[in-house]
Amino acid sequence: MSPRKRNLRESTLRRSPSPGYSGKTILVVTEGEKTEPIYLSGLRNHLKLSTAEIQIINAPGTDAYTIVKEAISIRDQRKREAKTGYTVPYDSTWAVFDTERADTNPRLHDALQLARSRKINVALSNPCFEFWILLHDIFTTAPFMKCAEVIRRIKADFNPGYEKNDPTVSEYLPKIQVAVRNSARCRIHQIASGGDGNPSTGVDLLVREMNDATRPYFRLDFNTIPERP
Repeated sequence: MSPRKRNLRESTLRRSPSPGYSGKTILVVTEGEKTEPIYLSGLRNHLKLSTAEIQIINAPGTDAYTIVKEAISIRDQRKREAKTGYTVPYDSTWAVFDTERADTNPRLHDALQLARSRKINVALSNPCFEFWILLHDIFTTAPFMKCAEVIRRIKADFNPGYEKNDPTVSEYLPKIQVAVRNSARCRIHQIASGGDGNPSTGVDLLVREMNDATRPYFRLDFNTIPERP
């Protein structure tokens, strides 16, 4: 399909959404080259969303500031293209990154400020995306100094074959409701205790938005969640 025809299809999709369907287009710019996009692409497929509806892009760098700038650049370019009438602007833009690697994320605070000022949603994981993976199996507020500690916990207690750059998405999608609940519980704990955010993750907020974007009969039920993973 040519870019022109694809963009016309996107525009048609926006004008005539099916009943109960949001018709939203979401841009997701990720830090990781494999783990994050593999997981999020797997969820997109599970929710029967297209690449036109949920676009997942790897940023050219791994530092938080670069990721946010890339998200702004792609979103704003899409706005300009939308003026031609052959595409539509993104309804929502997300930057997905971690707090880990202070040496390569020296401008984390600047990145968060920039995201707020330019209306970019942030799915921040502390210390890393693997904490979101861990929450599929257990609720914990124990801090982790490094991502390697989170991976060791995953391998030791739940998934000995886990590989950082090749998560088996099919193993985690059936437990995603548990992860969403556990993520929210972590945030409540951090706020109530005045914690430093370690551990925590905002990936559940992105997951909820992706879930809301699909057709009602494909949506996951986040209101009925088992008490135990």
